[in-house]
Amino acid sequence: MRQAGWAVLLLVGLSGCAPGPQAAATPTPSALPSALESPSPSASPVVYGPAQYRAMWVDAFHDGIKSRAQIEKLVADAHRANLNALFVQVRKAGDAYFNRADEPRALDIAASRGFDPLAYLIQLAHESTPRIEVHAWLNTFFVGESSGVYVKHPDWVNRTNDGATGGYLDPGNPAVQAYTHKTFMDVARNYDLDGLHMDYVRYPGVTWGYSQASLSLYMHDTGTTSVPAPEDSRWEAWRREQVTAFVRDLHNDLHSVKAAVKLSGALICFGGGPGSVADWSLTSAYSSVFQDWYDWMVKGYVDFGVPMNYDSDWNQREGAWFDQWLRFEKDSGFANRVVTGVGIFLNYPEDSLAQIRRALAPSARGNQVLGVAIYSYASTSVYGTSDFYDSPDLSSGLPRQPYAGAIIDEAGLVRRANLLNDWFMTQLSQPAYYSDVQLGRIHTQPVFTLAAQPPTLPAG
Repeated sequence: MRQAGWAVLLLVGLSGCAPGPQAAATPTPSALPSALESPSPSASPVVYGPAQYRAMWVDAFHDGIKSRAQIEKLVADAHRANLNALFVQVRKAGDAYFNRADEPRALDIAASRGFDPLAYLIQLAHESTPRIEVHAWLNTFFVGESSGVYVKHPDWVNRTNDGATGGYLDPGNPAVQAYTHKTFMDVARNYDLDGLHMDYVRYPGVTWGYSQASLSLYMHDTGTTSVPAPEDSRWEAWRREQVTAFVRDLHNDLHSVKAAVKLSGALICFGGGPGSVADWSLTSAYSSVFQDWYDWMVKGYVDFGVPMNYDSDWNQREGAWFDQWLRFEKDSGFANRVVTGVGIFLNYPEDSLAQIRRALAPSARGNQVLGVAIYSYASTSVYGTSDFYDSPDLSSGLPRQPYAGAIIDEAGLVRRANLLNDWFMTQLSQPAYYSDVQLGRIHTQPVFTLAAQPPTLPAG
């Protein structure tokens, strides 16, 4: 999900912070609704704002769904923030955070083998009021170099034109497509999901796709007798079609078996956005990683797309990129299939809230997207992201330094990051503040003051 090759990764600062006087305390797990409890006769009905997606990515490289307590806190946090959907990573590298799987169980699940993290999350999220959607997020063609599927099937491994590898399977190999398709469909068949969410549904870059199986199939399909150069236009088009075929076939199969399960994808938005549809072929998504998501959107191969608009609002160039992509997403004819991804891990809290407001606002032409997806639960600002507090070189590029205080040991940095991440869930839904090293108290205004139900999607 983190995009390799971020253009500019400069970022922010703070030492201590405190929630505003109106900020609510974090609900405890015991405060979660339960299907076994009798509803209180005095409970007030939920007041809803307009329907829109308010989703959050929950990655498996950090805590979130690895124990009962983590899942209970996650659902409570989602309610506190007035979120209504969770994209939860259940396959990060050829592993499984669910029991009914052919791939091996993830090693960092902090519970007995009988505990099924995905099943427990679905139970709590669906039984709660308001109900929260659960979308199973699976890394698609990235499986990691130590995964069982990667080690057992060296002929499936994606390679560059000079033979390098890097943890990816090759979409041009029919066996890879069949295996990965089955992996997705098994999750959909075995769990009461609201959606499947594809990540890394692409090539790593323009020089990839040179496994022997892929080259042999390309030569068979096209009649060419020589290994193509990376920039060969026919070779580029062929690789692009391999990714599109996977998405199209998965969508068709999913809707024939479980029509109510929505298929979505995390979509590449490297650099600036296209000025119009005519510029789409110039984007990195189309020309570098062969992810033709414009075609998917127009033809309905995904029920909704989640463009990863990961840009730092304090950086003028990146802020302009963010707005360019927003205009494209809203005005290209498929805004009713877009949930805009916002990279809060690259921003100060107030800037993240500002980006969410811009994403939800109508364009000058009056077009609006379905909602937003926030990356991520474990990294809600530059203050709470280990990418920065573990990297003096990277954090030195931030315009405000959050690390100038007395906390210098790793454990203290982690505690502070966790606290700030926790407070951001309140900042989403209530007026609050935090204390910045350089600027003092910074007040924040919420974006989700009322609960909202997910919107009804157009027919797929």
